[in-house]
Amino acid sequence: MTTQSVHCAKCGTPIDEALDLPDGRRPCPSCGATTRAVHVEVSDTVTLRESLRFKHKDSGGKALAEGLSGDDLHRDSGKWMKKERVIDREKDLYREVVTDPETGKITHRCEEPLSKHHGHGSAKKKRR
Repeated sequence: MTTQSVHCAKCGTPIDEALDLPDGRRPCPSCGATTRAVHVEVSDTVTLRESLRFKHKDSGGKALAEGLSGDDLHRDSGKWMKKERVIDREKDLYREVVTDPETGKITHRCEEPLSKHHGHGSAKKKRR
């Protein structure tokens, strides 16, 4: 959003005139000066999103567990949701909870053995 105002640069009286006058400026009604001070204010809103990911690896570099927690954009709805996911290979666990931050409602919950978690995400069968 942008707002602007024009004042006499000498006495500060508000002046109601365009910034690009073709015939030049009129004198200030209070002091007669033709110099102007233009005040422009620009504002916008920024929304920050955050998420945290982790990987726990053994000494050989093999991932034992991984997870994430934080903001996630739902591709189908285009809405920002809160997601928590844990993949624990040692405990054979897959857990994911997606919550609508506006309502607090859980929109998706999946908790099952990792060995049974097939056909999701990139592992879905391709449509022909």
